[in-house]
Amino acid sequence: MKIKFVFITIVIVIVSVMIYLFGFGKSKSNTKLESSKVFRGDLVVTVRATGTAIPKNRLEIKPPIAGRVESILVNEGTHVGRGKIIAWMSSTERAALLDAARAKGEDELKKWEDFYKPTPVISPLRGLVIASNISPGQTVTQQDILYVLSDNLMVQAKVDETDLSKIKIGQTANVTVDSYSNTPIQAKVSHIGYEAVTENNVTMYNVDLELKIIPEYLRSGMSITIDFILSEERDVLLLPNEFVKGGSGKGKVTKKVEGELVETVVSIGNSDEQNTAILSGLTENETVYRKKKIQEEKKSNSSGPFSSPKMPKR
Repeated sequence: MKIKFVFITIVIVIVSVMIYLFGFGKSKSNTKLESSKVFRGDLVVTVRATGTAIPKNRLEIKPPIAGRVESILVNEGTHVGRGKIIAWMSSTERAALLDAARAKGEDELKKWEDFYKPTPVISPLRGLVIASNISPGQTVTQQDILYVLSDNLMVQAKVDETDLSKIKIGQTANVTVDSYSNTPIQAKVSHIGYEAVTENNVTMYNVDLELKIIPEYLRSGMSITIDFILSEERDVLLLPNEFVKGGSGKGKVTKKVEGELVETVVSIGNSDEQNTAILSGLTENETVYRKKKIQEEKKSNSSGPFSSPKMPKR
């Protein structure tokens, strides 16, 4: 009985050792050494927000009289000048007279057309027709909207209240139309809203930007991504953020000194989403290091003498 007990104990010990050696269901932690060189480049620190293209001055044009639209001279997408005639209308009385004259023949119709002139619809500003709601022969009242004009398109950004202190009047920004993401446009902050707007329980403020150039493809209502430029530094020493520890002007990096890894204090500047500016303590092309943890997991029953045999497909 004693011999049998000893034999069972030895078997259990051997099985336990084999399970440990083969890593049955166990994760193994390891680290590898990564390196990066200090390089020169440009550092642009930004705050990102989303927004929309909107008309700077949006004007709805209504008819000066009730009656019938005789002809339209401009369509959606047309640029018009201030004082330009954009449509002709007949008053209700003129339309009735012309219809009666038309029944008597062309000569009678021409006589009344010369005697009773149509009424022009005039553009009050120079701008772009962004909506046209009329067609010839349409009967309208003085409350109907014939056209919608915009003098210029601008961008209205929605900025989180936590970032509002970083935005100033006259500050520059890069504007990207989401459907034309490879074409950034320069813009400048022209107004910062005073009244909060709540969206999804987040307090936002409207910030207006004037575009340096208004591209032909830009349309009112298009979705916009805005990068407000907080600082720009050209030709400075940079290092990827993951190789720098700390902040507030002082950082720590790891270098090799006589073959040994040594942590060194350096002076650092601004950071963007990728890199940190190195002010002193490192030179261009100098190499720094970091240890990165790697998890290597061995799946249970994946290999070894304790693997479950694969069942043949039926």
